[in-house]
Amino acid sequence: MLGAQGTAVVSVHPGPVATDMADSAGLGEIAESPALVGEGIVTALKDGKFHLFPDTMAKQVGAAYASFATNVVEVRLVEG
Repeated sequence: MLGAQGTAVVSVHPGPVATDMADSAGLGEIAESPALVGEGIVTALKDGKFHLFPDTMAKQVGAAYASFATNVVEVRLVEG
């Protein structure tokens, strides 16, 4: 539906991002740059990717999620 009208959608799944909220949650030491999210979105749009796991922790979760995402989520979007 959205693709037919030229709208691109990116499903963004970041891990801890270096913000005040991450610091307050005690994740400041492992949080990564917010620039990874913005840069990742631009790259995902250019590459036509639907899912984005922009940082180290997110990439680990993404690796475990990849099969489900490809075989269930993305199939339903195409069929939808």
